[in-house]
Amino acid sequence: MDSEEARRALEQAGADRASTVARAAAPRWYYPALGGCLLFAFASVSIDWDLIPYGVIVGIGLGPLLVTMAAARATGVSLDRFHATPGARRITTFYGPFVIALIGIGLALEWGADLRWSMAVCGVLALAGTVVAGRRVDRAVAEELRA
Repeated sequence: MDSEEARRALEQAGADRASTVARAAAPRWYYPALGGCLLFAFASVSIDWDLIPYGVIVGIGLGPLLVTMAAARATGVSLDRFHATPGARRITTFYGPFVIALIGIGLALEWGADLRWSMAVCGVLALAGTVVAGRRVDRAVAEELRA
């Protein structure tokens, strides 16, 4: 390979990287939809005892899976956004315990203190936290992919 071919290959790799960075950001609806799945899971506890299995299956399992598949199809890039780069993992180390704490607080208030709709309120906070953390994850992933 001569130097001209090597230069063209490097330029092509740079163009491919720029294209990937441009498509790596999640669609605007992605994080609100993920948060909505969590909200459904949380709210199912407040709505009716019989809905809890559906809340867990749809809100924590099937819903996020389908939303992530739709985002991958919309962007053409499939990646584990919350663990894609070191910056994204740092954000996730705060987001994950935040959601777990909301589960604990919501259950303690809903069942322990008998405060109805506490889990639903915690679900709204989980939705907001997912959107905020998700937007930060997108910025971190884009910055680190550009570097």
